[in-house]
Formats: sequence, C-alpha cells, structure tokens
Amino acid sequence: MHVIIPAPVRAIRRLVINKNWPDPARRKLITAAIIAVLAAPALYLIGLWAVVAEWLGMGWRFLAESTLVPNWLLVFLTICAIIVAGILGTALRPTRERADAENGEPPD
Repeated sequence: MHVIIPAPVRAIRRLVINKNWPDPARRKLITAAIIAVLAAPALYLIGLWAVVAEWLGMGWRFLAESTLVPNWLLVFLTICAIIVAGILGTALRPTRERADAENGEPPD
C-alpha cells in the first residue's frame, strides 16, 4: 500500500503570494486600500461616519479660508518641506557596512 504525503499548504500559499505581490511597497498599498474599503462601511454602521465627515469638512474649510497666504499653498509647501527633509535625511545618513556572507568576507 502506497501512502502519498501531500506538500505543505503553507509553502504553496507563500509562492502564490510572492508571485502575485512581488513588491513589498505594492503589498502595503493594496493592504491599505483593503483596510480603507472595509473601514468606510464599518464607520457608517458604528455611527462614526458623521464624525469623520465633520473632520473632513473642517479640513476643507481650513484650506478654503482666506489669509494673507492661501492655506492650500501653506499645506503644499509644508508637504514639499517634509519631502525635502526626508531626502536630505536619507542622503546624509552614513552608509551601512555590508558583509559578503557567501564568501566569508568581513564588512568593509
């Protein structure tokens, strides 16, 4: 009598996930989209949708308010400043030492 041992299911699923979502950034984006799609009806059913809509309205009114400098321009410039700070922060960070484990070489 022959006994057939099936392959582990975990290994098969891992290959399917890696094949469909090879990029970790894309995987995080898809996960965030799924959470957002599931959160919207949940907020409505719980009764928090009015609170979220009020916050969005407050944000919209802030952007539309009149000041010496338009608030939408201030928000845009703030986002640009954060991006530039991130780029400078990564550019000024010291490089990591890497070891070649396959050849047994120590880090530089």
